[in-house]
Amino acid sequence: KQWYQRRVAITAGEKHNVIIVSDEVYERCVFPGHVHHRIANAPGGWERTVTVGSAGKSFSMTGYKLGWAIGPEELISKLQTVHQTAVYSAPTILQEVIARCVEREIELKGQEQSYHSQLSKIMEKGCSEIISACGDAGLSVVEPFGGYFILVDTSPLGLEFDTSQVAYDIQCAQWLTEHKKLAGIPLSLFFGKNKHLSEKYLRLCFAKSEQTLKIGGDIIRDIVAK
Repeated sequence: KQWYQRRVAITAGEKHNVIIVSDEVYERCVFPGHVHHRIANAPGGWERTVTVGSAGKSFSMTGYKLGWAIGPEELISKLQTVHQTAVYSAPTILQEVIARCVEREIELKGQEQSYHSQLSKIMEKGCSEIISACGDAGLSVVEPFGGYFILVDTSPLGLEFDTSQVAYDIQCAQWLTEHKKLAGIPLSLFFGKNKHLSEKYLRLCFAKSEQTLKIGGDIIRDIVAK
């Protein structure tokens, strides 16, 4: 399936002569037993793909706001021109920190003490805890194979809102935050058209401490219980 999706994207790029910008910031957060496939590695992909990575996601340093782009020289050179006039928050000291992190991971590649080896397991554990809580509460989820977030169907909560002005999921997120102290991200914010497809879903983050995950899980179970 992943090969097919990558091939479709590349074929469309070739047909319409467009550049593919592939957001792969969660490449190091893929759960054990699953494999991340770069679109640039598929036949015909490298020539027209810029792959975007994130130090924040790969090393759990989201506050650093640093990352990288990988691609053929003719694309990266153009990107450098844009980058130097658009980005002003990449201090040298932070770049040095990330460079050392990358060097260290190269040394430990494939070993148990590698942070990337540990990160995927930590994320999977957090995800499993949220899935368990949602299951106990009768809430269905769209189970991910990696990343920081999980989609939860809020329909069983039975909440009703006037959606003539504000989308259901936005009001649901506000209600849960105000009344239950559970913060979720409305999915409709990621849609242009067809927002109705996501109106009952919220995005919950499981990249949290064990204590926060336990509190969140208890809140989820308690919401439906009442």
